[in-house]
Amino acid sequence: MKRYYIFLILIASVFSSCMKSVSINTLRPADISIPNDIQSIVLVDRTAYEKDAVGIIEGIITGEGINEDQDGVMTMFSSLQNSLRVSPRFNVVLASEKLRGQNILGSFPDPLDWRQVDQLTRKYNTDALLAIEIFDSNFIVTNGKRKNTRTVEDEDGNKREEEYTEFFAEGVGNTRIGIRLYDAKNRTVIDQDIYTQNKTWEASATSLKEALAQLVSKSQATKYLAQSVGNTYAAKIAPMPVRISRSYYAKPKRNAYISKGARQASVNQWETAIATWKTGLRKTSDTKESGRMAYNIAVGYEIIGDLFLAHEWAGRSYVDYGNKKGRSYASQLNNRMITEEILDEQLSLPDPKTESNSQKNTQTIGKKEKPTLKIKMKDN
Repeated sequence: MKRYYIFLILIASVFSSCMKSVSINTLRPADISIPNDIQSIVLVDRTAYEKDAVGIIEGIITGEGINEDQDGVMTMFSSLQNSLRVSPRFNVVLASEKLRGQNILGSFPDPLDWRQVDQLTRKYNTDALLAIEIFDSNFIVTNGKRKNTRTVEDEDGNKREEEYTEFFAEGVGNTRIGIRLYDAKNRTVIDQDIYTQNKTWEASATSLKEALAQLVSKSQATKYLAQSVGNTYAAKIAPMPVRISRSYYAKPKRNAYISKGARQASVNQWETAIATWKTGLRKTSDTKESGRMAYNIAVGYEIIGDLFLAHEWAGRSYVDYGNKKGRSYASQLNNRMITEEILDEQLSLPDPKTESNSQKNTQTIGKKEKPTLKIKMKDN
């Protein structure tokens, strides 16, 4: 059995040495499609309680610091802004106002009055308003002790295992954040959802005091969870950068066309590499090597941005020459073509006949461009 595993490892090693990989930076579509005439968003904190005393009472009951949730809201907004900066979809501005609305029951308040939405979007020259209307956080700490072992070394350098008592502290943090997205022009709530995020932290030491001192604070835990929600929501409403990896054949060396094309591809000469592999395909009668070159041609076309030809050549690699990798690659390319259609729709500019707030003053907020394709090469 052991020799069988070694044999598999050797096969995998030989196979990977025949391949090189290339990384492509692209975009994944947003989880939901926002109307194209919305190009800019103002972020508004609506977590102030209707009565200040209510917030103070809640802080006393739950053990929350009065400013901890406020810091969490700002962290969530900062995370959302930073994530959206790397997407070409929206321009975002943070409002200085803090609005009342949150209630102690933890449910969504009534939607904002549309006159107030209009006032804020006009003030900040945006098409939509995104409000955090619920923000609640909790952090529960438990502690205890347990037996553990450690390696100790005596004066003579001899090592031995010894048992000791280890103290630990565990913190369970959770946040509950309610978000509404208002379309100012059409006076509709595009999205409304509550996000719950949980995480457990642990610290251990030789004393309980030290373990508690090393444990993350409630404030840090709240910020961490709020940041996570900000990243999640950014991906919900805007296309976000992702990196995909593709592999292509670099060997056998006895086939000069495969190896030469691979060298050209490794220095980003993809169109030349495609031509080399096509020449090699015409001059060889070896089915296996033909399948590899057809596969490489497919990768080349994907890199230069022609997904239709890439899909065609991946199919030929499998259908004409029996390269099984070509079948799975053709499926990947088909999915990517569907994804690109969704991206084109999500990133298309609004109808020029429809003038949005953000278009009225392009000097204040400019339209971001779709990022250019970046390629990173590496050997497997």
